Amino acid sequence: MCQKIAASLRDWLRANGADVQENTKVASLDTEAGRVLLETGEELFGDKVVVTAGAWTLRLLPDLASSLTTYRTAVAYLTPPADLKAAWEKAPVILDVGGSVDGYVLPPVAGTGLKVGAGIHKYTCEPDTDRSAKAGEGEKIRNYFSPPFARIEDYGVADVVTCAYTFTEDRHFFVREIGRTIAVSACSGHGYKFGAAVGQQIASGLLSGDVDASRRWLEARD
Repeated sequence: MCQKIAASLRDWLRANGADVQENTKVASLDTEAGRVLLETGEELFGDKVVVTAGAWTLRLLPDLASSLTTYRTAVAYLTPPADLKAAWEKAPVILDVGGSVDGYVLPPVAGTGLKVGAGIHKYTCEPDTDRSAKAGEGEKIRNYFSPPFARIEDYGVADVVTCAYTFTEDRHFFVREIGRTIAVSACSGHGYKFGAAVGQQIASGLLSGDVDASRRWLEARD
């Protein structure tokens, strides 16, 4: 439900005094000066600039390519067999189905389908490339899950959504302070669900002046 969450967050920020500029592309930034150049030609300046651009981080900060890699993947939304529909609606999240597929399962909630994603499906790619689902891609993702799923072909593919992420080598979160700029890559496939906690930690580090403490907390290491 990321779109609903983003829209609600946007509305909350505006209601609390933030200047939210939608559909505004950043052309470049000066990390040392805290200067942001928009595609429109407008310049913005800040005491600190926080970059949370996800898969597009390297477009703004190419020097971080030694630490971050951009991948393209996809998830499938399945329609369970009629006799298993009620069971799936009561099922817990499955973080890892085992085996080599690095697969997870999210049960249907609030009108969504049965969501499945597999880490084995990702490949390196520019963030704007291959963003349309390919023919048969949903069935390929679905079939990664047999085993442990039985009767896998009884699960219909309702939708396929492509995704782009940055990953660190060990899948830790990533924080780097460069001049007046703080780059935050809370990705490795985990960014959205931990967005609130990551935001709180970065805000705390900025306000206290100890961004490195936020980095240690987010990366879970010294």
